[in-house]
Amino acid sequence: MSDSWDEGGNPWIVKGVTHAFENDWFRIDEHDVTRPDGQKGYYGVIRVRRLAVGVLPIEADGRVHLVGQWRFPLGRYSWEMPEGGAEPGEDAQDCAERELAEETGLRADAWLRVLEMDLSNSLTDEQAVIFIATNLTPGPAEPEATEVLKHRKAHFLDVLARVSDGRIRDAMTVAAVLRAHHMAVTGQLPAPLAAAMLRQGEQADG
Repeated sequence: MSDSWDEGGNPWIVKGVTHAFENDWFRIDEHDVTRPDGQKGYYGVIRVRRLAVGVLPIEADGRVHLVGQWRFPLGRYSWEMPEGGAEPGEDAQDCAERELAEETGLRADAWLRVLEMDLSNSLTDEQAVIFIATNLTPGPAEPEATEVLKHRKAHFLDVLARVSDGRIRDAMTVAAVLRAHHMAVTGQLPAPLAAAMLRQGEQADG
């Protein structure tokens, strides 16, 4: 055990890389390596081509917009915040604005970049950026052809409860909700918004 936050060096020695598979979304690299224990090994890494972007839209009354959809890899339904992948060269906030409009029809006048994440870092190099969006204006949604979405509002405390008990499991949404809660209780969000988010007894559905 160490009391230091100092970073250690890389104990892996890479002797070669084979591109095992690729498509428009990711590439799988197989690395011929010497492991930290000195033994020969192989390490497969999924190289994701797009930055993952998510946005937690919060109304002035403390209600949060969520979208629901069937997640094919998991084989189950998922309630989560609007999310998507930034096109190569696309700014993260531009992507967040696009995804918010496509999935919910909402536009936001206020944006906070609140979190950066490494997703499943033993398997993939995928990274994520998360925003909180406020001062929302409704409009028509334009989901992609592969997206069959439901859109609902729930009070922040209801969403936080669903994160806490595992009913909301999407990693980016979990991180965003916990980050938003921390910001609300530590004074990092506008006081009226934080008060509305944390107000007991107002878990109004929409």
